[in-house]
Amino acid sequence: MDAHVVNFKLVVSDLERSLAFYTGLFGFTEEVRVEFSDPDVTEVVLADASGAARLVLLHGTVMPLASVPGWAPLVVQVEEIAAARREIEESGHELVFEPLEAGPVSLLMTADPDGYLVEVVAGDLAALQGAPAGRKVPHPVPQIHDRR
Repeated sequence: MDAHVVNFKLVVSDLERSLAFYTGLFGFTEEVRVEFSDPDVTEVVLADASGAARLVLLHGTVMPLASVPGWAPLVVQVEEIAAARREIEESGHELVFEPLEAGPVSLLMTADPDGYLVEVVAGDLAALQGAPAGRKVPHPVPQIHDRR
């Protein structure tokens, strides 16, 4: 079977707060909003700046949040990590960990209003190489796995 990712869905506790986070901080735009009834659920489709990636926010009384929402990380690519850090902090959001260099890429992590991790990367993602088969390498940011 050949498959490709169509979109990424997140269940959110406050739709307007999450829309403000993703549209205001990361430049996503609202493409489609569908209001379902019986049960009442709202689904909002957001597009990234390229129009190639979709993020769907789901909100409703029957939509339970994950017990550990951080472990559905969304990854966004930006031009410069220092500028992204400034914008995140100026918008009142905190970093989950400080920016770091991982070879050809710089990255940092923040969390959305519900605690979902958002990994922000800059640099040449195509230049990243995995470890040789059968060999483990140290995780570059092991502290993100200690969040509780």
